[in-house]
Amino acid sequence: MFHIPKKALYKTISRRKFLELGGGTAVALGAGSLAVGLGSVITKHPVHAASSTDAKWRQYEGSKLVFMSENTPPSFAIRDNIKSFYDLTGIEVEILTDGLPTVQQKVGIDLRSGQADYQLNYVQDKPIGSPFADFYADLNQFSLDDTLPLDPQGYGDNVWFENFLDACGVYYERGPIRAFPYDCAVSCTFYRQDLFEKLTKDFEADYGYRMEFTDDTTYKNMVDFAAFFKMMHERDSSIPYGYGQHHGSFGWTTQLDIQRHMYAQNQWLDFAVDDTLGSKNPGPANWGDAQSVKSMEGYKALADVSHPDNLTNGTLELNTVYAAGGVAMQIQYHEFAASVEDAEQSVAAGGKTAYAMGPKGEQSWNVATSNVVNATNCGIGGIGINAGASMDLQRAAFIFASWACSHETQLMVLQGVGGTPTRKSVLELPEVKAARNRPTSMPNALTFEAVYDKGIRSPNMVLGPKLPKANEYHEIVRVGAQQCISGEMSAQEACESIGEELNSMHGI
Repeated sequence: MFHIPKKALYKTISRRKFLELGGGTAVALGAGSLAVGLGSVITKHPVHAASSTDAKWRQYEGSKLVFMSENTPPSFAIRDNIKSFYDLTGIEVEILTDGLPTVQQKVGIDLRSGQADYQLNYVQDKPIGSPFADFYADLNQFSLDDTLPLDPQGYGDNVWFENFLDACGVYYERGPIRAFPYDCAVSCTFYRQDLFEKLTKDFEADYGYRMEFTDDTTYKNMVDFAAFFKMMHERDSSIPYGYGQHHGSFGWTTQLDIQRHMYAQNQWLDFAVDDTLGSKNPGPANWGDAQSVKSMEGYKALADVSHPDNLTNGTLELNTVYAAGGVAMQIQYHEFAASVEDAEQSVAAGGKTAYAMGPKGEQSWNVATSNVVNATNCGIGGIGINAGASMDLQRAAFIFASWACSHETQLMVLQGVGGTPTRKSVLELPEVKAARNRPTSMPNALTFEAVYDKGIRSPNMVLGPKLPKANEYHEIVRVGAQQCISGEMSAQEACESIGEELNSMHGI
């Protein structure tokens, strides 16, 4: 989702070049092949249900596909090991990677144009899947086709972690599956256990309880922890600040940060809609109600004792600050553990960092019941197929998508660059179970208890909202939250402003 492996090399294509190419400039690579899109080629060798498995894998031998992806660990690992897919299928796959906002722009242009220059897309659930769901092929038409090499584990809900297929593959209605879970970034707490243990007596003297993380640690406790570290930093600059929120200029990651905080209090949601399906007509926003205001006041209280660059640190920047020793806590996505545990780039490595669920809601911040949860949210990056491509291109693309999400490929990614599995079977392997404990060769596995065993389970997980205008929604929430954090607006003014803008966006 967000983490870029150290020394990563990747190919990008500029928006200008994309528009210049226009989708029809490719040259065919061999006799009997058809050139399509940005150098894509399709070559077909007919197969039947009774054909050998090898023939099914190789039915599009000589073809070329293009996959546009965010620069996430699986895409780098698969790119570096793409020869294994080529040897299996004879299909060449060019993997183009870029930052998520740029990928969103490029695939949006391609999808709406109908050119299908990128037959395969990285479908991040809200920023890409929500606005473009109708442009993706329904994968059900391939997942039961016995003329294709199907995954022996299948593709149903039961093979993925809870809610993952719904998150990236289901939009607005039950039935069609628009993407398979390709990678995931699930929130959990990273904290400097070494500093907590060193300073807890000083903290306890001031606050009357131990400074430690448990499943019952609340957001109000987080405010206390952050205030204590800020005070200690002012006395001794070698001690880091306590905490940093996710802000910066990218609306989605700011929205995810405030969403966790709001959901922890009484499982509050932006709209009265099915959180899994989303809605094309979500109705009036809940922003501006009493619970949203009370929660925003807590969010502001945490911001007031956070790192001084709180408003400028987005997700990538915040992890850099944590790895450099600038903060003692962050709620971060579990794929970042690989970089935090890398002693060459992180002072928080070597057993100094511990991982826990996100904080629980604070009962005193609820306006009604005391329903508080350890709010966890995510970005489940799917892999989807452009419905504008020809049927043979779609079939060839499905072969790659299925392989890219397979048990074997996910294990390869986890062992290589520290990916985050989406298939349950990967976590059942003895070597992965062993990797949950230090010393480990798979540092992301250190987060698996907090994420897979606890965080993604009901009632902690919040998925949505999925909206056709998801990115406009993200930006509205980002601006309103940051106006409150900066003191431009009160919590009530900010929540009411967000609500009014969302209602106006939806014609209410």
